[in-house]
Amino acid sequence: MPPETRRRSALAAQFAGARAHPGPALVATVTGLINGATMVVGASAIGWSTDHLVIPALGGKDVPAGAWWISAGLVLGISTVRWTTIFVRGIATGRVQYRAQAETRRAVVRRYLELDPGWHRHRSPGQLLAHAVSDVDALWSPMQFAYFAVGMVFMLLLALAELFRRDLLLGLVGLALIAGVLTLNVIYQRLLAPRARAAQAARGQVGAVAHESIEGGPVVRSLGLTDSEDARFAPAVDRLRVADMRMASVSSTFDPLLELLPTVAVLVVLAAGAPRVQAGALTVGDLVGVVYLLITISIPLNVISRFLSMLPMSGAGRERVHAVLENPDVVRFGARRLRHVRPLRVEVRAAGVTRQDRRILDDASLTLAAGTVTVVVGAVGAGKTTLLDLAGGQAHPTDGVVLFDGVDVRELARGAVPENVAVVSQNPFLFAESIRDNLTLSRDYSEHQIWRALHAAAADDVVRGLPHGLDTVVGERGATLSGGQRQRICIARAVLREPRLLVLDDATSALDPRVERQVLEQLRGGPTVLITSNRPAAVEFADRVVLVRGGRIVADGTPAELAAVPEYERIVTAYDQSRAS
Repeated sequence: MPPETRRRSALAAQFAGARAHPGPALVATVTGLINGATMVVGASAIGWSTDHLVIPALGGKDVPAGAWWISAGLVLGISTVRWTTIFVRGIATGRVQYRAQAETRRAVVRRYLELDPGWHRHRSPGQLLAHAVSDVDALWSPMQFAYFAVGMVFMLLLALAELFRRDLLLGLVGLALIAGVLTLNVIYQRLLAPRARAAQAARGQVGAVAHESIEGGPVVRSLGLTDSEDARFAPAVDRLRVADMRMASVSSTFDPLLELLPTVAVLVVLAAGAPRVQAGALTVGDLVGVVYLLITISIPLNVISRFLSMLPMSGAGRERVHAVLENPDVVRFGARRLRHVRPLRVEVRAAGVTRQDRRILDDASLTLAAGTVTVVVGAVGAGKTTLLDLAGGQAHPTDGVVLFDGVDVRELARGAVPENVAVVSQNPFLFAESIRDNLTLSRDYSEHQIWRALHAAAADDVVRGLPHGLDTVVGERGATLSGGQRQRICIARAVLREPRLLVLDDATSALDPRVERQVLEQLRGGPTVLITSNRPAAVEFADRVVLVRGGRIVADGTPAELAAVPEYERIVTAYDQSRAS
């Protein structure tokens, strides 16, 4: 995107934020305009006080009490209005900015939930965090100066009118000052824009690597890979340092110039104005007011400069945020709902999955009769999880079809799959909340329902043994629990929802055979169950076993029927053999 287009895009975003919150935006705009006007009126008040109070007092003349009161009233009154508008404008601006930030973050997170799993497979959690945090911050950062800048533009117009009213030459000096600052800003933005874009991209890379480093901390420490991880992290940090330094080099050149111009203008005014005061064309108060006005102009010029300098970074943030919000790779939904309450019947017909020109699953056909237990077995990388994703409605096939109670999953309305299907992955996830909160997830369940689900997952004794029972906080990702305990709590969370289809993707791998058998016994007779597991304890309870190899279903039937298949026998008995050794 060209720099000028990116700046316009950033400005359009700020206006869109204002339209989305018209009340506080209007308050911020009005108070910004009033604040800008007070700065010009303040210069006139200083000029009046100089002519009617300061000069007579310095000349030894008798100054009427009224002049003192008027001067004090003008200075105090204008200052009170000015600082009041600053306070009100700041609050109103904050309401616009932070509401817009919150809404954008929610929109980004909602889009994450809508995007196809294939999109997520090519992005790290750190990249997702960078979009939702730093990119959104960058997008809305100019808003903090937006209404200040609006007021300052108004002030510049009033100041120019006042300068020309007092004297044509002084007006031309002020006009030259503003033109010079704006010209410098244009050059500044053109140089800063590509550097800001590179810095924002580098910041996202640092966030991605940092997130991975934190997540993989235990692995790094246990394997003694601290130096290697530091070496992996250092280049991303160095790229960010270089990008920030390139931005700083531009700022260090232009910021002093922008600060210097008002001083130069004041010197020019003094040089040109002093003879005119001597000639009687101007009063001392006029000259003092003009100097005060030019010094005051440096404030709006600085604010406008800051606002404009933030636009390149804002444009880069907007570009990255909108790449998420406008990405078309979303899961599509229909309008149909499932009406039955009995266990779900699932049919996978000639389904295939292709990712990046690689065939992951090919011509898979599978029927899960309502209320049955089906176990999928196969070597690592055989396609078991992909088959479960299709059968559980978590992903759509590239070709073929998946039917829930005879309805194509792609025709189901949003929310229909989660209403009927519960999935427990091979990596159980718990929030850093209490057991109760992790089970209910803000839904309303009775104590009886909670304990019944815990019993079904063989987790009731685990919870009773915790210090505070259901109210025990389990730490980040359930760190205070063992792997098997986390799996049981996650299974209980799925069972609590009373799904019609329960999908367990190797979700009993951390359980010992006795507990695994107990869990599967509790599940029999409930929902339709689909499991991936190569362990005998799971296979024993299966109504049907499916053998997957190389992305294809190569055998299926009852456990007794598949016992004659050497590959199946080798996979299932491998666990017992490894335990015996």
